[in-house]
Formats: sequence, structure tokens, C-alpha cells
Amino acid sequence: MRRHFAGLALAACASLALAALPPAAATAAESARATEHQAAGAPPCARSQPPGKGWRLAWHDEFTRPTLDRTKWNTTMDFPGRAGGRYHNSSYGSYALDENIVIRDGRLHLVADDTPVVGDDPVGTYAYTEGFMSSHDKFFQAYGYWEICAKYPAGRGLWPAFWLVPQDRSWPPEFDVAEWFGGIDGMHQGIATGSWPNVRWDSSWTYDPAPSTGWHRYALLWEPGRATFFIDGRPTGEFSGSYVPDKPMYVVLNSGVWVNSDRGGPPDASTVFPNTFDVDYVRVYDRPGRQ
Repeated sequence: MRRHFAGLALAACASLALAALPPAAATAAESARATEHQAAGAPPCARSQPPGKGWRLAWHDEFTRPTLDRTKWNTTMDFPGRAGGRYHNSSYGSYALDENIVIRDGRLHLVADDTPVVGDDPVGTYAYTEGFMSSHDKFFQAYGYWEICAKYPAGRGLWPAFWLVPQDRSWPPEFDVAEWFGGIDGMHQGIATGSWPNVRWDSSWTYDPAPSTGWHRYALLWEPGRATFFIDGRPTGEFSGSYVPDKPMYVVLNSGVWVNSDRGGPPDASTVFPNTFDVDYVRVYDRPGRQ
């Protein structure tokens, strides 16, 4: 099923100088964003702070510029297991296109579409397209509090996600901070550890249509030997032990399409295309001297 989003213009990408904000400026920026969204009639996520004290905003994107900030984001894949720079693996039916990354009215929209495309990285014909972006080589750190405010699309075969992978190009480990399977209304949060092919998955699942009906906050509190996942400030899963990753990681956001027959896939005639994974902000905090 196809429904077109009126006024959703696909934007080209440009560069913007990276500016780190001190805590006071970060608070002012968050307040300004809330005011802007309220004035536009579209409420943002409730204002929040990481649990505990001593945090500072280490890196963020509020998507207030008209195009993607190339000083913060890359749009090609660079991790083990990928088939190419624009296509991950056979669980995906989607090829990554820059034109599927749209910034409009202060929000990021990662588009998934069902218009077939002939790709060159790797060469092939793909039934679906997605938006893919990562902070690889731009921003990475070990530990901290990682959060997005987002709204996910509903529908069979839809697989948008907020995840972290290592800067050193190893895999595993991986953090799935908010991995959505639209066909089962399932939000997966967890960790992949071990070594290929003996990968260990520690997972927490929340089954609820709420991610696709409104804006919510999804977060990871990553500390030495412990990882705690949150939705709207409520802990949803905690994992502790020496297996919890300790190497610097970077942010990945994408609007993938799941083509396997489990976890609510693949798409069918009821799936609305194009659809979008909408992100209000991405914020990463650190706590100097208190990790």
C-alpha cells in the first residue's frame, strides 16, 4: 500500500561546523527546542536528564539545520558483516540511499520505500530502500548515556533502529538501544557479545504499539560492567558482568526493511510505503572522572 507524504521534500546534504555545548548552553538549547515544537503544534518528548549527577552533553544533533550535518554523520556502512557500503546483509531487503535522509521542520525523517533500485555498492537490484547514517569516525566514546526522542512507523516488515557498534570495526559487540519490529509491535533492547560465529545475545523485549503512535525517549546507560536500557526514563532491562562491552562505539540510525519470515516480516500489501522513522534529537552524555 502506498501513501505519499505531502510536502516531504528529499534534501541534499551539506557541511556544518561542529560545536560542543557546555551544560548551561545544552539546557538552553533543549528549552529552545521545546518552545519551537510547542509553537509548531507538535509536542516533543518530555524534557529529561540522565540519571545521577555529573553529566555533560558530549555530542548531539537537534536537526535544526535544513540538511544533514556532514561533520557529525556518515551515510555509508563500515562494519564487519556488511555486503557493501550501502547494503548490510540478507536479513535486509533495503539498500541505503542518501535521498532517504530528510530533515524538515527540525526533525530527522529516515524513509523506507518500496520503489526498486539498482545499486552499485554492492551491485544488485533491491526491492526496498532505506535511510542510513552513522557517526563513525565523527563521534565515538565508551560508556555514557545515549538517548533519542523518536517515533517509529507501524507495519509488517519495518525494521528501524538506534544502535551502537565499535569504532575499531570489530563485531560483535553491539548495543541495540531501540530496535523496532513493526510487524509485531516489538521493541528490542540488548547486547550482542562474544566472537563470531559464537555470538551471545542478551535481550529485553517490550511489546506495545506506543512507539508508532507517539514520541518517546529511548536510552542506554552504559557503565563499566553494566548496561541499563530505558523507555521514557523507565528501566526496561539491565545486564551486568564482565561481558558488557568496554570499547568506544558510535551511533547508527537506519530505517531498514526486514525480509525474513519471522519477527513480523516481510512486508505485505498492508505495509504503508513510503514510511518514516522520525527522530527529534540524538544526545550522548559523558561523566568525566565518574565512569
